[in-house]
Amino acid sequence: MKQIFLSAFLGFLAGAIVHAGPETVVLNGVESAPRHPWAVSLESAQMFNIDNNPNRYFFLTQMLSLDYEPFRALELGPVRIRTQVRSTFFASAIFNGPESFYLGWGPQLRFLIPIGQTHWSFFGGGGVGLGYADAHPSDKNDHGLGQCFTFIMLASGGFRYDLSDRWSVWTGFMWHHLSNANMSEPNKRNTGPDEVGIVSGAACAF
Repeated sequence: MKQIFLSAFLGFLAGAIVHAGPETVVLNGVESAPRHPWAVSLESAQMFNIDNNPNRYFFLTQMLSLDYEPFRALELGPVRIRTQVRSTFFASAIFNGPESFYLGWGPQLRFLIPIGQTHWSFFGGGGVGLGYADAHPSDKNDHGLGQCFTFIMLASGGFRYDLSDRWSVWTGFMWHHLSNANMSEPNKRNTGPDEVGIVSGAACAF
């Protein structure tokens, strides 16, 4: 597992090194200034439990990401696909469960598909990560995270709007799953809550 995360991080650095240079973006038929490959984004998500966990977890999650577009857009006929490599830090307040917070980091991939010559685009992607929660392995709650060290898997998709060549906003849906990969068993049950919710965000490119 450690090798997977190390490979993902090295891939993120390699993408920065092989950047192919800026390209222009066409909005409403007019070429804008050269594309800015780097961006800092901030997202907020309200995540609701969808499995049978009796805790009925609710996560209020904030995400801070450094985004990078290492390649020019891929053109498949009329469809253009942009790819972002993201390094994301997570901070969640946890309600209705034995834990109260989760802090983590993970690499992600996001795909952007512009809708014609408009400011709108579809986005979709996901990733994996790791983090720390204030779990209580010694208590008798068998429906918590099981231990403090956890992994996270997530995916999201929705619509994005470019306010300018630098600023963009978006909203959509997100899913995530927390698990300790059974490392707490047999002493403590590994309960991996599944959550879905609404995510919204904004980014500034540079």
